[in-house]
Amino acid sequence: MQHNRQPTAIFVADSHFHLFPDAAEQQRIRRFCELLELSQKADHLFLLGDIFDFWFDYPHFRLRGYDEILQAIDQVRDAGTRIHFVGGNHDIWAAQFLNLRYGTSPNGEPFVISLGSRQIKVCHGDGLLGFDWAYNTFRAMVRTRLGIVLAKSLHPEILYTLSHWLSGQSREASRDEASRIEEKAQVWIDRCRETDWELMIMGHVHHPFQAVSGGQTLTALAGWFDILGYGVLQEGVFSLLDFEKDPRPSL
Repeated sequence: MQHNRQPTAIFVADSHFHLFPDAAEQQRIRRFCELLELSQKADHLFLLGDIFDFWFDYPHFRLRGYDEILQAIDQVRDAGTRIHFVGGNHDIWAAQFLNLRYGTSPNGEPFVISLGSRQIKVCHGDGLLGFDWAYNTFRAMVRTRLGIVLAKSLHPEILYTLSHWLSGQSREASRDEASRIEEKAQVWIDRCRETDWELMIMGHVHHPFQAVSGGQTLTALAGWFDILGYGVLQEGVFSLLDFEKDPRPSL
């Protein structure tokens, strides 16, 4: 490995895979596994939340499902790619399991990382640009101490049903919604007082955009939902790509 080579990284969020996928989702899973195969050639893979539409670790067991996806991530790990996970409001409780399996952060919270010449902050993005009652209700349930105690007291089927209902909000943004998202993002970065990063990469909004202010850029991934969107960092340059339409990067 060349000493001065810029690291390569792949970023993906918001696939919202279900425990029991239908035929259309099984096709998205196959394409996701192709992305993971590509990630084996990268230095880093960032999973930026809501990869799993529902995940909650009870004290003595894990809900069944996601085996094909986890086995594909195993191969990324075995190839030597460093795996990172930031939890979304649907899968923050996967953090400890993924930490034990892949060495990711045990809390799944946002963080800043140096990748070559870039200082990058990664986050899921829920709650960042504004209040969304459905998302924030579930986010509070799985992130606060009281919410966690309440969730653990529920029968798993009840918690799963509640999560499935709330996840109905997960979809591609309409044109009007996308415009409002971009306006809120520009206001947020104009007011931002954080100084330890120059590029922030987020998910959650299911709409790709970039907002720039001063020397900082806030960028959002399209998500792996209606659009098979992802991000690539190569030679110090970050790009938003469509897995179906754009040429695959040569990593």
